[in-house]
Amino acid sequence: SSGINAEYGGGEKNIGPSTGVAINGIGIQGPNDAGDVSIDESGIQLTCGGHVTPPLGNIHPGSKPGPGPAGPPLYHFHKSPECLDPFLNASIGVKHGAQPYKHAQLMGWAMDGFKIFAYQDVGGATPIVDECGGHFGATDTGEIEYHYHSRAIVPYHLACQGPSLGNCAATQRGTNYCHPGCGAQVCVQPGTKEADLRAYLAQWDPTWLDKFTTNDYKTMEDKMVPISENMIGDMVERLIDTIFKN
Repeated sequence: SSGINAEYGGGEKNIGPSTGVAINGIGIQGPNDAGDVSIDESGIQLTCGGHVTPPLGNIHPGSKPGPGPAGPPLYHFHKSPECLDPFLNASIGVKHGAQPYKHAQLMGWAMDGFKIFAYQDVGGATPIVDECGGHFGATDTGEIEYHYHSRAIVPYHLACQGPSLGNCAATQRGTNYCHPGCGAQVCVQPGTKEADLRAYLAQWDPTWLDKFTTNDYKTMEDKMVPISENMIGDMVERLIDTIFKN
């Protein structure tokens, strides 16, 4: 959170590395641990995508322990917590009630307030996300909004706070985190109806979408050019002229 949010909006973080919180209240952190150690290279065993941080300092007698370096052990996620229902909903097998071909369920909230969902998008499709791990599109409720998706690869959840507006390799030392198929300033999940997207954005700025480039997301219906009565009349006249000329 910014200093303004912390001072006036009550948004100050008590756990610095956290990027979000899961639906069970456990914090979500980035792909590194202890500042700059890759969680994949550290050899730390991650139960359900997370682990317990041991105390790194002394708790003075009579003081109230809290989370942090001098506090008690604190469990947190780094990778996707695949033991939670939003992930099991797609992985336990269709015979057991899995729904892998529906938009993933909510698994948490990012610190910026946007929702985080599990892996799959509408119809079981792969989410086309920006560098931050988010995009515009329908969620499991059918509503259009900007939201994040967990990923099975680094950075697992968020690489930044989105929308990233064209940055694909700016936050993590040149690594490109935009999903193939984005390649624009604004990433929209293919198949999203333009009218629904504009209605969502109109809550803040009706012209916002026109200020940036977008990936090829429009439906065939949106791509079709409306035919007016005048256009139909012109086509009929040209057809008649062609028939009589021949």
